[in-house]
Amino acid sequence: MNRVSISLLVGLVFFCYNLTAQKVVLEGQVLDSLNVPLELANVIAINKNTEAIASYGITDAQGRFRLNLKKDSLYTLKASYLGFETWEEGFQALTNENKTITLKASPNQLDGVTVTEDFPVTISGDTITYKTDAFTTGKEKKLENVLEQLPGFQIDDEGQIKVQGKDVSKVLVEGKEFFDGDTKMATKNIPANAVDKVQVLRDFNEVGPLGAVNDSDALALNIKLKEGKKNLWFGDISATAGPKERYLAHPNIFYYSPKFNINFIGDMNNIGKQAFSLQDYFRFNGGLSTLGKRSGSSLNLSGDDIGLSLMQNNRARNIDSKLAALNFNYNPNKKISFSGFGILSGVDTDLSSISQRTYIRDEGNNEETLESNTLQKNISTLLKISTTYTPNSKWYINYDGFLKRSEVRDENQLNSLFSNFSNDIRSLNGRDPFSVQQSLSAFYAKNDNNIFSWESNYLYKKQLPTYNLISTQQPFLGSVPLEGETPFNISQNTQVQTNTFDTEFNYYRVLNKTNHISFKLGLSTNGQRLHSEVSEIINGNSRPVGLGNQFINDTEFDFLDVYFGIGYRVKWKKLTIGPRINFHIYDIKNRNFTDEVALNKTLLLPSLNAKYAFNSSKSLQLNYSLEAEFADVQNLTSAIQLRGYNSLFQGNPNLRNAWYHNATLNFMNFNMFNFANIYGGMTYQKKFDGISSNVNFVGLDRVSSPINIDAPNEIVTFFGNYERRFPYWKGKLEARITYNKFNNIINTNEDFNRSFNQQYKLAFETKFKEAPNVELGFEKIWNDYSSSNIESRFITNIPFVNIEAYFLNGFALTADYQYNEYRNRDGGIRSTYDFLNATLFYQKEDSKWEFKITGLNLLNTTSIRQDAFSNNLISTLEYNVQPRYFVAGIKYEL
Repeated sequence: MNRVSISLLVGLVFFCYNLTAQKVVLEGQVLDSLNVPLELANVIAINKNTEAIASYGITDAQGRFRLNLKKDSLYTLKASYLGFETWEEGFQALTNENKTITLKASPNQLDGVTVTEDFPVTISGDTITYKTDAFTTGKEKKLENVLEQLPGFQIDDEGQIKVQGKDVSKVLVEGKEFFDGDTKMATKNIPANAVDKVQVLRDFNEVGPLGAVNDSDALALNIKLKEGKKNLWFGDISATAGPKERYLAHPNIFYYSPKFNINFIGDMNNIGKQAFSLQDYFRFNGGLSTLGKRSGSSLNLSGDDIGLSLMQNNRARNIDSKLAALNFNYNPNKKISFSGFGILSGVDTDLSSISQRTYIRDEGNNEETLESNTLQKNISTLLKISTTYTPNSKWYINYDGFLKRSEVRDENQLNSLFSNFSNDIRSLNGRDPFSVQQSLSAFYAKNDNNIFSWESNYLYKKQLPTYNLISTQQPFLGSVPLEGETPFNISQNTQVQTNTFDTEFNYYRVLNKTNHISFKLGLSTNGQRLHSEVSEIINGNSRPVGLGNQFINDTEFDFLDVYFGIGYRVKWKKLTIGPRINFHIYDIKNRNFTDEVALNKTLLLPSLNAKYAFNSSKSLQLNYSLEAEFADVQNLTSAIQLRGYNSLFQGNPNLRNAWYHNATLNFMNFNMFNFANIYGGMTYQKKFDGISSNVNFVGLDRVSSPINIDAPNEIVTFFGNYERRFPYWKGKLEARITYNKFNNIINTNEDFNRSFNQQYKLAFETKFKEAPNVELGFEKIWNDYSSSNIESRFITNIPFVNIEAYFLNGFALTADYQYNEYRNRDGGIRSTYDFLNATLFYQKEDSKWEFKITGLNLLNTTSIRQDAFSNNLISTLEYNVQPRYFVAGIKYEL
């Protein structure tokens, strides 16, 4: 299989090379009237016969451009630059040529205004605008298909967007947030035929008064709609059905006008396409964040997903998903705006798996075989309302209210085989998290040199996790005293309540065009209350386990952080440096029943941001910070809690904060001259006094407790990407290498864990307008795990091919194939599996109706494998996937 893939890749390269050989290359330079090179000037060639854009280029720092043209064809060449008259000339592509273009200044042209309708890419300040028709074929379905065609863009399976190697933090449509700017909701649902332009907003900042002191390096996208999609309803409605009651219904309905827009996304399906997963729920934060974390200090609030199985998104044995999502923006006038969204989702997931587990400990028998059947039911709700008031350019006032609520039930049927003993286990994990978060902020620019801001957040959160365990073998023998008989039945009820308030005042003093200084004063308070109790159920009656408070927690935790910060930002030629130092004063109390632990301390936390811009499309950026992280109430309790069928947890009231050295280095070079996109860098974290685990095994059971460990833990990641586009194809190479060093204690012995992960991906893809397009690639993954006495090494080879072909009149075929070879390099586990999916479309030109037939998992693969590593466990997991099936569908475009 690997040899075939390599041969196909080589054939594709030679095929594309022969196509390129039929081209004429026009190179040159764009200058002003003083012979000064103009960087980021647009140069295009328009075919005189078809009047279509045949080639385009953006000049580099030396004003150079390159166009690939078809031999013997006639073209109209155009060149444009902000503030200059557009240059135009006829050209016949006979042989390779070099041309110098001189642009004349336009004295009557207003600053920042230029005619660019014909140009595929325009760059103005921190905004790059792509005219999508110049890159797409017209066959694209959704926004993600459009973005994949644009130079420098990458979209993963979860809809996360990278531009020039940097994550996009927010997506806007016509300048308005689309479902809180969520990239997945936008890329998976916005119709491709509605998109006119895509704007990349670098150093994105929506707060006008902060313009002069904006330190943000955030990246956002703004989607500009075609004129025919404004002031009317548009979108699509699709329905799919197949044997064995397979179905899908998916309406997308949108309306945009200058004052009001509304978006509705619905989804019901059981074919594995989750429009909104449980992982999506946990990552959604309403755009709100903790203010204190920006000053280097954070309280690590435990999430709602502890103990839950976060299922595979699309390859579990069965997934039944439902979604109703509504987003709106209303601007009654230029001074005030209202926006918000509501998302209601429900997902039922059925997962069956077998895992081979190796426990990291110095004992003779460390192997367990665990069979698992899990049914997870989740109903979640998210609501947000926002109001922004800007009476004039000096003021920006904003309010956000965000509500999250979920009901999650995770039911597991397990069979554990350990040391020739078989144990049948049933467990039920429940989560009902509820939170309300509110934010109020005001920004005021008194004048160009004095800017003030005040921000505050309030969070109320309530968690009610429950856990019930039924086991044929007595669980936690020697750790949990039980009086019943098989099957043993124990349960745990927990209640956690959190109240957090943050407020922060900032003053910015602009010294001159290249220097400003800032002062910060902030306050962060947190109050948490936790109660948990473990009980045994005998003959339907519940009784507390143990004596006294051994299995009962009644903990109160209060956290106060007062901080002051000072920062300075200076720009010197191409270098920008921003050092900052923050002084924190902490008052912390933790009380469990009558036992109290108090901590008062001060910390000095520095940070540094530095960026060297070689030019507008090439830069090197360094970020460093020293951070302090404190544990929350769930890690500070003193009584034992249940965490799994063989896992107990006991908090540590004496935990200290952890110290982090965080450093990131990023290099970016986006070259429109030769259409090469390079980015790479590294991240490094070194943790002192890190919160690690003290794990004690009793047979298969383990009791873990958080501790501060003296030995530093480190993690370093190197990553890189190289992409090069040619007239009819592109190639890309990706690499990611991660080394993780982690120290903990197992059975009173210090243990050193190491993981070394490598991932490489090479792909070639044709880029024809009409002809079939093929992507061929190969991915290789090495995962090496080791501890003081155990080592496991896994390798995965993944060749893949994707095909997109259009034929006859209105027919299209898409297919994707992936082959996986998975094995343990030390012998033992080895498996191969592959997936093939294909869809046949039919849609007449200019018709609003589309018909399709889809075959999923055509090779009827039954299971796949993965490996995982934690501080006390190495596991290889094999889980079952949905079988082969066919569905037929219909879509209507509004």
